[in-house]
Amino acid sequence: MTSDIEITRIDPDDESQVEALLELDKLVWADAGRRPREAQLRDTPQRAGFIATRGGEPAATAGSWDVEVSVPAAGGEVASLRPAEGLTWIGVHPDHRRRGVLTAVMGHHLRWTRDEQGRSLSVLNASEPTIYGRYGYGVASTVLRSSFGRGTSFAAPPQVRALADATTLHTTTAGPDQGDRWHDIARAAAATGAGQVVRSREDCVRLLHDSPESRGDREPARLLWATRDGRDVGAAYFHRTPRWSEGRPEGEVGVFFLVSTDVGARLALAERLVDLDLMGSTGYWVTLDDPLVQWLPSPRALGGGGPTDNLWLRIVDLPIAVAERGHAAHLDVVVEIGDAILPEQVGRWRWTATRDGVGALERTEAAADVTLDIGDLGAVWLGGQTIAARAAAGYVTGDPAAVAALDAALRTPVGPVTTIDF
Repeated sequence: MTSDIEITRIDPDDESQVEALLELDKLVWADAGRRPREAQLRDTPQRAGFIATRGGEPAATAGSWDVEVSVPAAGGEVASLRPAEGLTWIGVHPDHRRRGVLTAVMGHHLRWTRDEQGRSLSVLNASEPTIYGRYGYGVASTVLRSSFGRGTSFAAPPQVRALADATTLHTTTAGPDQGDRWHDIARAAAATGAGQVVRSREDCVRLLHDSPESRGDREPARLLWATRDGRDVGAAYFHRTPRWSEGRPEGEVGVFFLVSTDVGARLALAERLVDLDLMGSTGYWVTLDDPLVQWLPSPRALGGGGPTDNLWLRIVDLPIAVAERGHAAHLDVVVEIGDAILPEQVGRWRWTATRDGVGALERTEAAADVTLDIGDLGAVWLGGQTIAARAAAGYVTGDPAAVAALDAALRTPVGPVTTIDF
């Protein structure tokens, strides 16, 4: 039963409400208690933090970051940024699990995103992989954990090498004063591929605070800037953890993000990151389409581990989302959409797209050519999965020609890029 569940948005100016959200979150998740209280409060999602109560008792937390997500674009562009809500801090108190609390909180977030924020997309990074598909999210991008050995050689073509050679690199200690600069380069880099999440300018400043208590054995966080012709063309956020084994240096470089506006900047940044003194390996999340992988002799050279989900995406306003996304081919099909949470999206829609990639959706009484769930669209929205693959797995059904047409319209030349956690 969910009738006794109430969800309230905290007032960010009320310190007691912010404290209550933080304390409840620490009961939901394990907390080592090492970080200073000031740092914990700074990272609390005050802009949109929610507390759910059940029977008057605190039962769950949720938060939402103000983000932009790059989606496939029309008109010859690769990708364009669209506003979205970044679901975070979602968790249920151990005393209130399996009582409908999570379902109520998730439904509230999706409704709030659509009706109050006027946004068509919600995205998240999942701590557990079996939860969010139930609420209409799809795995929109997949990444591989890489471990590049010291001095890894990237066999980039000469024209890419020339761009890298013309790029200047500068290493700094990360700090809030560089937040605006990070935000600007992240937005510029997002045009190069779908799937990039860009945090708000305020969050970029906040995230560059680095407290000693949260570091463990690693050094303070660093920012590596790539510039060319007087402007930023890339940046990487990283830290080094020194280690020795039998008298030999085997330190590790951890890369939190690496963004670039062109492949030359990406090459220059990567070659610096894999060749730092006293380091033995550099860890980073990559996709198979990443030039860093393409420049290796084989994906087998990556090391590190297998694939994992990166970004989950949920469409909450399908007509707006269709209009905001580019299409790769002419389209005219009728789709029947299932959505267990937002009934406004359920039913039959005529989906069209012009040859220049502009899409539109309108209600229709015509018979459906293709039947699919809103989660199927979340999975394919950034190009990380395809309608054809979802159909082969049995999720998408309908007339083969119509399925193929929808698949062609939503295809992208390359898959989505790696993005930051949030």
